[in-house]
Amino acid sequence: MLNAQKVFLSNMRDADALTGIYDYLTNTVVTPMSFDDLLRSKIVYSVSAFDKFMHDLIRVGMVQTYTGKRPPTPKYLAVPIPLSTAQQLATTSTPPPEVVFEQAIQSKLRTLSFQDPDKIADGLSYIWAENSKWQRIAVGIGLPENTARTTLRLIAVRRNAIVHEADMDPITGSKLAITRTESDDVVSFLLKVGNEICRLVT
Repeated sequence: MLNAQKVFLSNMRDADALTGIYDYLTNTVVTPMSFDDLLRSKIVYSVSAFDKFMHDLIRVGMVQTYTGKRPPTPKYLAVPIPLSTAQQLATTSTPPPEVVFEQAIQSKLRTLSFQDPDKIADGLSYIWAENSKWQRIAVGIGLPENTARTTLRLIAVRRNAIVHEADMDPITGSKLAITRTESDDVVSFLLKVGNEICRLVT
C-alpha cells in the first residue's frame, strides 16, 4: 500500500506542476489568449490521480486479504468470482494464485469510479470493515463529515464539467471562471483525503 501511496504522491506532484507552467506563461507571454485551461487540466489530472489511488489501495488490500495478511470484510467475502477464475485458483501454480486473483480483481474494479464519497466508501468496504468511514476520514483531515463529503462532490462535479462539457456555461456559452487558488485547493484537499485514507486502512 505504501507503494500505491508513492505513486499517488508522484502523480499529484505532476498535476501540481502545471501551476508552474501556468505562472510562467501568464507572467512572461504577452498574448490575448488565456492559459486557464492549464488550471482545468490540473483539476482533471488530480482527480484522475486520486481515482487511480483508490483503485490501487483497494486492489492491493484485497490481494493482502486473499494471502492472509489482513482480515476479510463482509463485502470482500461476498465478491462473486467467475467459475473460470475459481478453477484457475484451484488448479494452477503458474501464474501463482495471488496473481490470478489480482488480475480478476483488477478487471472487476476497472469499471468502477471512485470520485463520489459514497462510491469511495463502498469501494473501501472491500478492505475496511468500518461503518463510519467518512466520519473517520473527516476527523483525520480536520473537517466536519458533511463538509468533507460536499467538497469532494463539488470537485467531481467540476471535473465532470471540464471533461464532458468543456467547462462551458450552458446559458452564456462562455467558459466557467477558474482561479489558480481553486486548482490549488483541489490538489490540497485530495492529497489530505488520500493520505488519511491510506493511514486508516494500512
